[in-house]
Amino acid sequence: MIENIMTFDVEEWFDAQQRRAGSGKFCRESRVRIGVDKILSALYKGGVKATFFVLGSVAEKDPQVIKDISADGHEIATHGYTHRSISEQTPVEFENDLLRSIDALKGVTGKQVSGFRAPGYSITTRTLWALDIIEKAGLKYDSSIYPVSIRLFTKGGASGYQQHPFYIKKNLVEFPLVTLDVFGIKIPAATTAYFRIYPYSISGIAINRLNNIGIPATVNFHSWEFDEFHPRLPLPFPYNIKHYYNLEKIRDRFNRLITEFKFGGCMDQLALAIPWAIK
Repeated sequence: MIENIMTFDVEEWFDAQQRRAGSGKFCRESRVRIGVDKILSALYKGGVKATFFVLGSVAEKDPQVIKDISADGHEIATHGYTHRSISEQTPVEFENDLLRSIDALKGVTGKQVSGFRAPGYSITTRTLWALDIIEKAGLKYDSSIYPVSIRLFTKGGASGYQQHPFYIKKNLVEFPLVTLDVFGIKIPAATTAYFRIYPYSISGIAINRLNNIGIPATVNFHSWEFDEFHPRLPLPFPYNIKHYYNLEKIRDRFNRLITEFKFGGCMDQLALAIPWAIK
């Protein structure tokens, strides 16, 4: 059975939403532990190890949550320090943010940080320069490329890339997110909002299609998606659908997913030394 790649973005419930909520004030209550605890419980029961891409700001505010993830045997990677799209940063700003996040995570776990995922999967054809900075920082892999033809809710994505993990730079492996090919058009699937909005069967089809040709699928979820009772912000359409639709169903669907498919973390996949890893 193919071992797929299970990942999570650990961030506060408001990190991605606050910019779209308008100018109104709201209480930024920290609830990251609620979602993380539910995820850790599900992974423990399912015997699954995963990679957690953690914001450096979250690690500094609640280091015990990150220690708990690490203590359960999961990998800690970086999601940047602030939840700011790479497209909104200069190369110098991005490098400073990345290095600050790595220092914050190492300071909490005492372990080497090997991977990165950009907020909003914001490494696109316009921000490929970020890969040089990630490689320069000494990281071993990135998982920011979403090789879709179209994204239904936000801009971004980088069409034309393959689905299997590959060396995107000389010393940097890319773990692209899973997509589903529909008549030659690659649509996002089995990841975050799309896992909740589409019927579960769509996620199963997307993963099975890759596994049937020997390719591991990289899936991803947000920690706040497992906290279905977190506060709701007055988001405009379609972002209200993206962030809140079917939150109450994700845990049951997730438990089914880890029962039907085999998963591990990013570094687990690198350690397998499978054919794609040959430069």
